[in-house]
Amino acid sequence: MNKLALGTAQFGMDYGINNRRGKVSQREAFEILDLALANGIDTLDTAAGYGESENVLGQYLKQSQNSFKVISKLPDGAASDLAGTVNASLEKLNITSFYGYLFHNFKTYQEDPGSLDSLKALKKEGKIGKIGFSLYHPGDLDLILENGLACDLVQVPYSVLDQRFAPYFQRLNDRKIEVHVRSVFLQGLLFKPASELNGYFSSVKEKIAALRRLAEGARIPLASMLLDFALANRSIDRVVVGVDSLDNLKELVAAAQYLDSFAAIKDRLAELKETDERIILPFNWTAGVSG
Repeated sequence: MNKLALGTAQFGMDYGINNRRGKVSQREAFEILDLALANGIDTLDTAAGYGESENVLGQYLKQSQNSFKVISKLPDGAASDLAGTVNASLEKLNITSFYGYLFHNFKTYQEDPGSLDSLKALKKEGKIGKIGFSLYHPGDLDLILENGLACDLVQVPYSVLDQRFAPYFQRLNDRKIEVHVRSVFLQGLLFKPASELNGYFSSVKEKIAALRRLAEGARIPLASMLLDFALANRSIDRVVVGVDSLDNLKELVAAAQYLDSFAAIKDRLAELKETDERIILPFNWTAGVSG
């Protein structure tokens, strides 16, 4: 089993500030999925809101007869017809059940708490294996834990800069709640040379420059170092990574070979954490990136 999970937003739409190729073609998406399976990656992360992603995956699963654990997410505004939305996604994906199904936005649950009961009913029917939440703010996780909400899986952002959820991982492990992390590259921001970042990101330019220096000093590819920061955390069950090419996936699969070298710089990377949510939450970016 590979600890990586394949994020598929790029299969359905343009995604990521460092993505210059646009949406992945169906042919290459199929090749990526074949390569993922060949390397022990058995979990796919998608969402009804990822453009054509569910349709592309459904065509692959129908034609190839290969199987993955599939996780999808409830779009905003769909709680009123939750069962219909879930069934429509299952049909698009050509599968009979989800490994996991998450609220894509915690506000969806807050606006209609009864929607969690609907998910529990679908779980009882066998259409969903694990129910959970995709989160952005630790305060939302506090509410889930403090109120004992039904939750089998959480997906949260986690990167060298964004370490806000790290203190919760062991508590989640203790409660048998599966931990998936995303945004280990911060949508590509961490790959940008500091010189190409505009004034909006001035407060983290030095940290981003330090990442390159650490990678070069340890002789680890930058992508592998950033990914290993999550892979090395034993409290994390899956690390969701999106790719925009076959070569991109090959590069990420190779990250595990650098884990021994990574151990020497792990603590130095942990010191680069950032707390400013204007920086670490991409939906807050208002000025973009130059270059």
